[in-house]
Amino acid sequence: MTHEGSMAVYRRMLEQPPGGPDLPHKTRPDAYSADGRSVVSVIRCNGRTEGIREALRLMGGVDRLTEGVEGEVLLKPNCNTDDPYPRDTHPDIMRAIAGSLIEAGLSPGQIRIGEISGRARGLPTRHTLENIGMKAVAEEMGLKLSCFDEEEWVTVRPPRNTAWPDGIKIPRRVYEAERVILSPIMRPHSTATFTISMKLAVGMIDSVGREWLHNGEDHYEKLVALNLAFSADLVVADATKMITGYGTGRVADPGIIIAGSNRVATDAVCVALMKQYGAIRVSDRPVLDHEQFVIGERLGLGSPRLEDIDLRTSNTAGDAGFDDLISAVEEELKG
Repeated sequence: MTHEGSMAVYRRMLEQPPGGPDLPHKTRPDAYSADGRSVVSVIRCNGRTEGIREALRLMGGVDRLTEGVEGEVLLKPNCNTDDPYPRDTHPDIMRAIAGSLIEAGLSPGQIRIGEISGRARGLPTRHTLENIGMKAVAEEMGLKLSCFDEEEWVTVRPPRNTAWPDGIKIPRRVYEAERVILSPIMRPHSTATFTISMKLAVGMIDSVGREWLHNGEDHYEKLVALNLAFSADLVVADATKMITGYGTGRVADPGIIIAGSNRVATDAVCVALMKQYGAIRVSDRPVLDHEQFVIGERLGLGSPRLEDIDLRTSNTAGDAGFDDLISAVEEELKG
Protein backbone atom coordinates (compact mmCIF):
# COMPACT_ATOMS: atom_id res chain seq x y z
CA MET A 1 0.00 0.00 0.00
CA THR A 2 1.28 3.50 -0.86
CA HIS A 3 0.22 6.99 0.11
CA GLU A 4 -0.13 8.01 -3.52
CA GLY A 5 -2.31 5.04 -4.47
CA SER A 6 -4.50 5.34 -1.39
CA MET A 7 -5.08 9.08 -1.86
CA ALA A 8 -6.00 8.52 -5.51
CA VAL A 9 -8.73 6.09 -4.39
CA TYR A 10 -9.83 8.56 -1.70
CA ARG A 11 -10.15 11.42 -4.19
CA ARG A 12 -12.34 9.25 -6.41
CA MET A 13 -14.53 8.49 -3.40
CA LEU A 14 -14.88 12.22 -2.73
CA GLU A 15 -15.86 12.87 -6.33
CA GLN A 16 -18.45 10.08 -6.30
CA PRO A 17 -19.62 9.67 -2.69
CA PRO A 18 -22.01 6.81 -1.94
CA GLY A 19 -25.67 7.47 -1.28
CA GLY A 20 -27.00 7.30 2.25
CA PRO A 21 -30.76 7.14 2.69
CA ASP A 22 -32.10 8.27 6.06
CA LEU A 23 -33.08 5.47 8.42
CA PRO A 24 -34.36 5.70 12.02
CA HIS A 25 -31.73 5.90 14.73
CA LYS A 26 -31.70 2.82 16.99
CA THR A 27 -29.81 1.62 20.05
CA ARG A 28 -29.42 -1.59 22.05
CA PRO A 29 -29.24 -2.09 25.81
CA ASP A 30 -25.95 -2.99 27.47
CA ALA A 31 -25.81 -6.78 27.77
CA TYR A 32 -23.27 -6.71 30.61
CA SER A 33 -24.08 -3.75 32.89
CA ALA A 34 -24.24 -4.66 36.58
CA ASP A 35 -26.54 -2.59 38.80
CA GLY A 36 -26.17 0.35 36.44
CA ARG A 37 -22.38 0.15 36.35
CA SER A 38 -20.30 -0.63 33.27
CA VAL A 39 -18.42 -3.91 33.49
CA VAL A 40 -14.76 -3.80 32.41
CA SER A 41 -12.36 -6.72 32.78
CA VAL A 42 -8.57 -6.46 32.81
CA ILE A 43 -6.58 -9.64 32.30
CA ARG A 44 -2.83 -10.12 32.61
CA CYS A 45 -2.26 -13.14 30.40
CA ASN A 46 0.29 -15.21 28.51
CA GLY A 47 -1.56 -15.01 25.19
CA ARG A 48 -4.47 -13.36 23.40
CA THR A 49 -6.80 -16.36 23.22
CA GLU A 50 -6.34 -17.10 26.92
CA GLY A 51 -6.82 -13.44 27.79
CA ILE A 52 -9.98 -13.01 25.73
CA ARG A 53 -11.59 -16.15 27.09
CA GLU A 54 -10.89 -15.05 30.66
CA ALA A 55 -12.07 -11.50 29.97
CA LEU A 56 -15.39 -12.72 28.58
CA ARG A 57 -15.80 -15.19 31.45
CA LEU A 58 -15.31 -12.42 34.02
CA MET A 59 -17.81 -10.18 32.25
CA GLY A 60 -20.47 -12.88 32.50
CA GLY A 61 -19.86 -15.09 29.48
CA VAL A 62 -20.22 -14.69 25.74
CA ASP A 63 -23.70 -16.27 25.88
CA ARG A 64 -25.04 -12.96 27.22
CA LEU A 65 -23.96 -11.39 23.96
CA THR A 66 -25.14 -14.09 21.55
CA GLU A 67 -28.48 -14.97 23.15
CA GLY A 68 -31.30 -14.50 20.67
CA VAL A 69 -29.04 -13.43 17.81
CA GLU A 70 -30.39 -14.67 14.49
CA GLY A 71 -28.65 -12.22 12.17
CA GLU A 72 -25.04 -11.07 11.96
CA VAL A 73 -22.38 -10.09 14.46
CA LEU A 74 -19.97 -7.55 13.00
CA LEU A 75 -16.35 -7.49 14.15
CA LYS A 76 -14.65 -4.12 13.60
CA PRO A 77 -10.84 -4.19 13.85
CA ASN A 78 -8.39 -1.30 13.57
CA CYS A 79 -6.89 -1.74 10.09
CA ASN A 80 -6.13 1.88 9.26
CA THR A 81 -3.08 0.71 7.28
CA ASP A 82 -1.50 -2.65 6.60
CA ASP A 83 1.19 -2.07 9.24
CA PRO A 84 1.42 -5.07 11.58
CA TYR A 85 0.41 -5.16 15.25
CA PRO A 86 0.75 -3.19 17.50
CA ARG A 87 0.14 -0.43 14.90
CA ASP A 88 -3.05 -2.21 13.78
CA THR A 89 -5.21 -5.07 15.08
CA HIS A 90 -3.58 -8.51 15.12
CA PRO A 91 -5.51 -11.11 13.08
CA ASP A 92 -5.35 -13.53 16.01
CA ILE A 93 -7.77 -11.23 17.88
CA MET A 94 -10.34 -11.93 15.15
CA ARG A 95 -9.66 -15.67 15.43
CA ALA A 96 -10.13 -15.63 19.20
CA ILE A 97 -13.30 -13.51 19.22
CA ALA A 98 -14.89 -15.40 16.33
CA GLY A 99 -13.94 -18.71 17.93
CA SER A 100 -15.69 -17.74 21.16
CA LEU A 101 -18.82 -16.73 19.24
CA ILE A 102 -18.86 -20.02 17.33
CA GLU A 103 -18.43 -22.01 20.53
CA ALA A 104 -21.43 -20.10 21.92
CA GLY A 105 -23.57 -21.39 19.05
CA LEU A 106 -23.27 -18.88 16.21
CA SER A 107 -22.50 -20.21 12.75
CA PRO A 108 -19.38 -18.83 11.01
CA GLY A 109 -21.66 -17.34 8.38
CA GLN A 110 -23.26 -15.10 11.02
CA ILE A 111 -19.92 -13.44 11.77
CA ARG A 112 -18.57 -10.65 9.57
CA ILE A 113 -15.31 -8.71 9.71
CA GLY A 114 -15.95 -5.17 8.46
CA GLU A 115 -13.68 -2.18 7.91
CA ILE A 116 -12.87 0.89 5.85
CA SER A 117 -9.19 1.75 6.03
CA GLY A 118 -7.50 5.13 6.29
CA ARG A 119 -7.18 7.65 3.52
CA ALA A 120 -3.42 8.22 3.85
CA ARG A 121 -2.23 4.65 3.22
CA GLY A 122 -5.07 2.15 3.52
CA LEU A 123 -7.27 2.26 0.42
CA PRO A 124 -8.65 0.22 -1.14
CA THR A 125 -9.59 -1.55 2.10
CA ARG A 126 -9.64 -4.96 0.42
CA HIS A 127 -5.89 -4.79 -0.15
CA THR A 128 -5.22 -3.71 3.44
CA LEU A 129 -7.31 -6.57 4.86
CA GLU A 130 -5.48 -9.04 2.67
CA ASN A 131 -2.02 -7.68 3.50
CA ILE A 132 -2.64 -7.58 7.24
CA GLY A 133 -4.09 -11.12 7.41
CA MET A 134 -7.79 -10.42 8.03
CA LYS A 135 -8.88 -11.92 4.71
CA ALA A 136 -7.01 -15.12 5.55
CA VAL A 137 -8.79 -15.37 8.92
CA ALA A 138 -12.19 -14.97 7.25
CA GLU A 139 -11.41 -17.65 4.67
CA GLU A 140 -9.92 -20.02 7.23
CA MET A 141 -12.89 -19.78 9.61
CA GLY A 142 -15.69 -19.36 7.06
CA LEU A 143 -16.48 -15.79 8.17
CA LYS A 144 -17.85 -13.06 5.94
CA LEU A 145 -15.75 -10.03 4.99
CA SER A 146 -16.94 -6.49 4.25
CA CYS A 147 -15.00 -3.56 2.82
CA PHE A 148 -17.27 -0.64 3.54
CA ASP A 149 -15.84 1.41 0.67
CA GLU A 150 -17.43 -1.16 -1.68
CA GLU A 151 -20.85 -1.34 0.01
CA GLU A 152 -24.01 0.58 0.89
CA TRP A 153 -24.38 3.35 3.46
CA VAL A 154 -27.23 4.86 5.46
CA THR A 155 -27.67 8.14 7.33
CA VAL A 156 -28.83 8.34 10.94
CA ARG A 157 -29.64 11.41 13.03
CA PRO A 158 -29.04 10.50 16.68
CA PRO A 159 -30.38 12.63 19.51
CA ARG A 160 -27.87 14.90 21.32
CA ASN A 161 -25.84 15.17 18.10
CA THR A 162 -25.05 18.77 17.14
CA ALA A 163 -21.62 18.17 15.61
CA TRP A 164 -22.98 16.51 12.45
CA PRO A 165 -25.85 18.74 11.26
CA ASP A 166 -26.43 16.67 8.10
CA GLY A 167 -26.58 13.41 10.06
CA ILE A 168 -23.97 10.68 10.30
CA LYS A 169 -23.47 8.31 7.39
CA ILE A 170 -22.50 4.77 8.49
CA PRO A 171 -22.23 1.44 6.66
CA ARG A 172 -25.52 -0.39 6.22
CA ARG A 173 -23.75 -3.51 7.54
CA VAL A 174 -23.14 -1.72 10.84
CA TYR A 175 -26.70 -0.43 11.01
CA GLU A 176 -28.22 -3.87 10.34
CA ALA A 177 -25.85 -5.95 12.51
CA GLU A 178 -27.49 -7.45 15.59
CA ARG A 179 -24.25 -7.06 17.54
CA VAL A 180 -21.11 -5.00 16.95
CA ILE A 181 -17.79 -5.94 18.53
CA LEU A 182 -14.89 -3.46 18.41
CA SER A 183 -11.28 -4.67 18.61
CA PRO A 184 -9.06 -1.59 18.86
CA ILE A 185 -5.38 -1.27 19.54
CA MET A 186 -4.16 1.28 22.10
CA ARG A 187 -1.69 3.99 21.12
CA PRO A 188 -1.15 7.75 21.26
CA HIS A 189 -2.59 9.77 18.38
CA SER A 190 -1.40 13.09 16.99
CA THR A 191 -4.87 14.70 16.70
CA ALA A 192 -7.12 12.65 19.00
CA THR A 193 -4.48 12.25 21.81
CA PHE A 194 -5.22 8.51 21.88
CA THR A 195 -6.92 5.94 19.72
CA ILE A 196 -8.95 3.16 21.32
CA SER A 197 -12.61 2.21 20.82
CA MET A 198 -14.24 5.64 20.43
CA LYS A 199 -11.69 6.63 17.79
CA LEU A 200 -12.48 3.36 15.98
CA ALA A 201 -15.75 5.02 14.89
CA VAL A 202 -13.74 6.90 12.25
CA GLY A 203 -13.64 3.55 10.45
CA MET A 204 -17.45 3.77 10.25
CA ILE A 205 -17.68 6.92 8.10
CA ASP A 206 -17.21 7.63 4.41
CA SER A 207 -14.86 10.08 2.65
CA VAL A 208 -17.19 13.09 2.94
CA GLY A 209 -17.53 12.44 6.66
CA ARG A 210 -13.77 12.19 7.07
CA GLU A 211 -13.32 15.56 5.39
CA TRP A 212 -15.83 17.11 7.81
CA LEU A 213 -14.13 15.44 10.78
CA HIS A 214 -10.68 16.71 9.81
CA ASN A 215 -11.55 20.27 8.77
CA GLY A 216 -9.86 21.71 11.88
CA GLU A 217 -13.04 22.60 13.77
CA ASP A 218 -14.42 20.88 16.89
CA HIS A 219 -12.46 17.71 16.21
CA TYR A 220 -13.08 16.03 19.58
CA GLU A 221 -16.78 16.88 19.56
CA LYS A 222 -17.21 15.39 16.08
CA LEU A 223 -15.11 12.33 16.91
CA VAL A 224 -17.03 11.43 20.06
CA ALA A 225 -20.44 12.21 18.53
CA LEU A 226 -19.81 9.56 15.87
CA ASN A 227 -20.36 7.01 18.61
CA LEU A 228 -23.96 8.14 18.98
CA ALA A 229 -24.72 6.74 15.52
CA PHE A 230 -24.42 3.03 16.35
CA SER A 231 -24.44 0.63 19.27
CA ALA A 232 -21.26 -1.22 20.19
CA ASP A 233 -21.95 -4.30 22.32
CA LEU A 234 -18.41 -5.30 23.25
CA VAL A 235 -14.91 -3.81 23.15
CA VAL A 236 -11.87 -6.08 23.21
CA ALA A 237 -8.69 -3.99 23.44
CA ASP A 238 -5.39 -5.75 22.84
CA ALA A 239 -2.57 -4.44 25.05
CA THR A 240 -0.38 -7.51 24.90
CA LYS A 241 1.92 -4.95 23.25
CA MET A 242 1.32 -1.20 23.15
CA ILE A 243 2.90 1.71 21.29
CA THR A 244 3.66 4.51 23.76
CA GLY A 245 5.14 7.13 21.37
CA TYR A 246 4.42 8.29 17.86
CA GLY A 247 5.27 5.92 15.04
CA THR A 248 6.50 2.53 16.22
CA GLY A 249 9.68 3.52 18.04
CA ARG A 250 8.46 2.99 21.62
CA VAL A 251 6.65 -0.24 22.40
CA ALA A 252 5.73 -1.59 25.85
CA ASP A 253 4.76 -5.17 26.69
CA PRO A 254 1.89 -5.00 29.21
CA GLY A 255 0.62 -8.51 28.38
CA ILE A 256 -2.94 -7.34 29.01
CA ILE A 257 -6.38 -7.76 27.44
CA ILE A 258 -9.10 -5.26 28.40
CA ALA A 259 -12.76 -5.95 27.60
CA GLY A 260 -15.92 -4.00 28.30
CA SER A 261 -19.35 -3.25 26.88
CA ASN A 262 -19.25 0.54 27.26
CA ARG A 263 -16.85 2.51 25.08
CA VAL A 264 -16.30 5.41 27.48
CA ALA A 265 -15.66 3.20 30.50
CA THR A 266 -13.43 0.77 28.60
CA ASP A 267 -11.37 3.53 27.00
CA ALA A 268 -10.94 5.21 30.39
CA VAL A 269 -9.48 2.02 31.86
CA CYS A 270 -7.24 1.71 28.80
CA VAL A 271 -5.99 5.28 29.12
CA ALA A 272 -5.28 4.77 32.83
CA LEU A 273 -3.18 1.77 31.80
CA MET A 274 -1.41 3.77 29.08
CA LYS A 275 -0.43 6.35 31.68
CA GLN A 276 1.36 3.67 33.70
CA TYR A 277 3.58 3.06 30.67
CA GLY A 278 4.31 6.74 29.99
CA ALA A 279 2.35 7.08 26.75
CA ILE A 280 3.18 10.41 25.10
CA ARG A 281 0.61 13.24 25.62
CA VAL A 282 -1.79 10.73 27.20
CA SER A 283 0.22 11.01 30.42
CA ASP A 284 0.23 14.80 30.53
CA ARG A 285 -3.02 15.17 32.52
CA PRO A 286 -5.54 13.26 34.62
CA VAL A 287 -7.54 10.61 32.77
CA LEU A 288 -10.89 12.21 33.52
CA ASP A 289 -9.74 15.52 32.00
CA HIS A 290 -9.27 14.14 28.48
CA GLU A 291 -11.73 15.61 25.97
CA GLN A 292 -13.01 12.26 24.74
CA PHE A 293 -14.25 11.39 28.24
CA VAL A 294 -15.61 14.83 29.12
CA ILE A 295 -17.62 14.93 25.88
CA GLY A 296 -18.60 11.26 26.01
CA GLU A 297 -20.03 11.66 29.50
CA ARG A 298 -21.88 14.83 28.50
CA LEU A 299 -23.41 13.10 25.46
CA GLY A 300 -24.64 10.23 27.62
CA LEU A 301 -22.33 7.62 26.08
CA GLY A 302 -21.05 6.46 29.46
CA SER A 303 -19.01 7.38 32.50
CA PRO A 304 -15.21 7.13 32.86
CA ARG A 305 -15.40 7.28 36.67
CA LEU A 306 -14.42 4.37 38.89
CA GLU A 307 -17.60 4.71 40.92
CA ASP A 308 -19.57 3.90 37.76
CA ILE A 309 -17.36 1.00 36.66
CA ASP A 310 -17.45 -2.60 37.87
CA LEU A 311 -13.75 -3.39 37.37
CA ARG A 312 -13.02 -7.11 37.29
CA THR A 313 -9.46 -8.40 37.12
CA SER A 314 -7.60 -11.66 36.67
CA ASN A 315 -3.90 -12.45 36.72
CA THR A 316 -3.62 -15.68 34.73
CA ALA A 317 0.07 -14.97 34.09
CA GLY A 318 0.86 -14.85 37.82
CA ASP A 319 2.64 -11.51 37.56
CA ALA A 320 3.78 -10.18 40.94
CA GLY A 321 3.25 -6.53 39.99
CA PHE A 322 -0.29 -6.84 38.67
CA ASP A 323 -2.11 -5.82 41.85
CA ASP A 324 -0.05 -2.62 42.09
CA LEU A 325 -0.81 -1.86 38.45
CA ILE A 326 -4.55 -2.25 39.02
CA SER A 327 -4.37 -0.04 42.12
CA ALA A 328 -2.71 2.68 40.03
CA VAL A 329 -5.41 2.36 37.34
CA GLU A 330 -8.16 2.64 39.96
CA GLU A 331 -6.53 5.70 41.52
CA GLU A 332 -6.47 7.42 38.12
CA LEU A 333 -10.20 6.87 37.67
CA LYS A 334 -11.21 8.22 41.07
CA GLY A 335 -10.74 11.78 39.89
